Amino acid sequence: MENSLKLATTARKLKVTAIVDATPFVALRTIPDNAPARTDLTIAIDGRTVTADLATRSVRKAVKTLTDNGSDNVVLILQGVLAPSNRIEEAGIVAQVKVQAPAAAD
Repeated sequence: MENSLKLATTARKLKVTAIVDATPFVALRTIPDNAPARTDLTIAIDGRTVTADLATRSVRKAVKTLTDNGSDNVVLILQGVLAPSNRIEEAGIVAQVKVQAPAAAD
């Protein structure tokens, strides 16, 4: 049996990137102008629940991108720093339109 090299260190932050289900965002269709400035998001993953506090402005942009392009053509990405309380701090969300691969030349 081979020995393996082992290291131990510390980190200041644990950055997370989550691809989230767009269904609840698509269901919104639009966010009214008088909506609160912040949106609380709850995400269930592998029997665990994490939460994030998002700027409603970024949620509005994501909903518009989903509405304009369809949920099959968009990836919804949440990024932030995982806190010990299962909260994603410094969270941001973006809806990224999938780029179609160019057709292969015959």
